[in-house]
Amino acid sequence: MSENKNTIPAEGDIKIDIMTTLKNIWAIRKKLLKIGVITFVIACVIVLLIPKKYGIMVTLAPEAGQNGEGVLSGVASMLGMGGLNMGEDADALNVDLYPDIVSSTPFMLDILDTKVKRLNNLDEEMTIEEYIENHTGSIFHKILALPGKGIKAVKGLFSDDADTIVKYNDYHLTKSQTVMLKNLRNMVATYVSKKTGVTNIEVTTEDPLVTAMLTDTIVAKLKNTIIEYRTAKVSDDCKYWELIYEERKADYYAKQEEYARYVDTNKNLVMQSVIAERERLQNEVTLAYQLYSNVATQLQLVRAKVQESKPAFAVVEPATVPLKAKGIGRSLTVIVIVLIVEVLAILWFLKGEELWYLFKEQLAQSKQEITQEKRNRQ
Repeated sequence: MSENKNTIPAEGDIKIDIMTTLKNIWAIRKKLLKIGVITFVIACVIVLLIPKKYGIMVTLAPEAGQNGEGVLSGVASMLGMGGLNMGEDADALNVDLYPDIVSSTPFMLDILDTKVKRLNNLDEEMTIEEYIENHTGSIFHKILALPGKGIKAVKGLFSDDADTIVKYNDYHLTKSQTVMLKNLRNMVATYVSKKTGVTNIEVTTEDPLVTAMLTDTIVAKLKNTIIEYRTAKVSDDCKYWELIYEERKADYYAKQEEYARYVDTNKNLVMQSVIAERERLQNEVTLAYQLYSNVATQLQLVRAKVQESKPAFAVVEPATVPLKAKGIGRSLTVIVIVLIVEVLAILWFLKGEELWYLFKEQLAQSKQEITQEKRNRQ
């Protein structure tokens, strides 16, 4: 029991340790002040050289795929065409593929042509490619890129238009184009919730207006891509039925004109051959009209199906120009850096130096012992 009591420090001992620590810190206050000033200056330079990042996240809720056995099948039954298959095949383009679509090379190449404006220069319009090449990156990055831009400009003076043929060739990208696409992909992130199917598209650039315009472009292009895929098959069917419709229409008009011309020519004749021919022509007109009517009905159904196949997208959170940059802010970043360095400096001066000297002494002692053993062996 006496040993346990002795190992528990008294309340006065804790106060003495704290006071001793405070006295030691006060003794090195000049060193800490110098370190704080130097750290503050370096942190300010670093923070000012690193560009701000502005981010926008758009929440997109796509409509789930529908089965065409609903309204259109009911309409087909009312028109006496209940045997028609108005359903849709399984949709191969599900929500999980949206991130792959956005990051795909053809999608990104189209985005590079998007026209944007910077917030501090609304009169100048440029493409995303020009913005990434000339207005992104830190100051060091821009300085290092100057030689490459100079070489590119000199080459441009001596190159002809034939060199730009493969500029947007998906199968033959140059090294600079690959780097450009990589930088653009780093600006765009797409997340999909497997439970709800909600898609979040996050865009981050160094200009708030560019971020908003780029986000709108990506969302609009993603919508168009999905709509084109969903309506591609039905649109082809619609073109086919339009062609058949024109053929049936022309055939019906021709049969009708032939029948009318024959009746006008033989209206006063009562011969049996004339009556038989007139009935035959009349039956052909009736059959042509039935085919023409059925094809017209089918065409209207297919046109309605094209509209029904277009998915609806609900933009839960639209894109707006961000007012603040991402992160904790430059001032707070500088304060955090200074505090961390000051804490590390205090730990070093109070315990770190002592531990370092003990480590060096032990290392030197170990070397001496090893040397002495070698001598004894000799």
